[in-house]
Amino acid sequence: MRGGAGQPPEQCQGRSYADGETFLYRGNPLKLESGDEASGARVRPSGDCLIVSAPPEGRRKTLLWWYTAETEKIARDLIPAWSKKLGVRPRAVEVKYAKTRWGSCSSSGRVFLNSRLAMLPDRVAEYIVVHELCHLKHMNHGPGFWAEVRSALPGCEALRRSLRRHERDAVI
Repeated sequence: MRGGAGQPPEQCQGRSYADGETFLYRGNPLKLESGDEASGARVRPSGDCLIVSAPPEGRRKTLLWWYTAETEKIARDLIPAWSKKLGVRPRAVEVKYAKTRWGSCSSSGRVFLNSRLAMLPDRVAEYIVVHELCHLKHMNHGPGFWAEVRSALPGCEALRRSLRRHERDAVI
């Protein structure tokens, strides 16, 4: 799996990356807290905090890198098992930042997942992975596609609604 967010987008409006600001991690709200900048740029969750060791001007880039790496871990955990269950095999899986799309699947079999997946509850992230893998069988959102998704994840409609509730706050 190839990772990397490429060029980070401009700082999001409304985000200051200051101590006390809330960021989601696996569906849980965590308060940003400064870590030791001398230890190098890194992020680690601790209790109800997300500790960011980076200077203020580098916090967004550090968070983007970390969320991308966390989403890559989620993909490594989910893709093999779900690929086997669904009888599909993606040609490649890539994690990158996208402002609006949670994932996509190309006709050549490449699956792209948004770096922000690590902000969502585990079951919602799993829904997105399954959704994209189902596109390897149906490259559209027709009845056959939705039947495939519902067969794999009964109750997927509730997960889709949960995604809509979380996506407003899942901003890096």
